Amino acid sequence: MSDSRDTPADFDRFLTLLEVHENLLHAETQAIAAKELDIIESILQKKDESMEIVLAARDNLGVDPRTNKQLDSLIDRVIELQKRNADSFQKLVKHQSSKASPKDESKNLLSNRLKQAYSGNKRNTGIRLD
Repeated sequence: MSDSRDTPADFDRFLTLLEVHENLLHAETQAIAAKELDIIESILQKKDESMEIVLAARDNLGVDPRTNKQLDSLIDRVIELQKRNADSFQKLVKHQSSKASPKDESKNLLSNRLKQAYSGNKRNTGIRLD
C-alpha cells in the first residue's frame, strides 16, 4: 500500500505532527517556568496523545525519518527540548522541596503535585524517536 508516491505525503504528515509535538514542548517549557501545575498536567496529557500519534505516523513511513535532513533536524530539536524540560522540571521540584518546611503544607502539596505530574506521565519513559 505504501509506494514511492505515498512517501512525500507520509513525510509531510510526520513533519506536521512532529511540529505540533514541538509546540507542545515549548508550551510545557513556559508552563514549567511559570510553575503552572494545572497547565503542566494538561500539557503532559496532550503530549502523551501527541507522542502516540507521532510514533504511529513514524511507523507508517516505512523508512527511517532520519534519512530526511529536515526531519532529522526536527527530531534532534524535539529530543533536546524534552531533555531540557525534564531538567527544568527536576530543578523546579528540588527548588519547591527545599523551600518547603515540614510545617508548610501548601508548599509540600505543590512539590508532591509537581512530582505526580511527571511521574504519572509514564508514556514518555523509554520512547525514542530516533
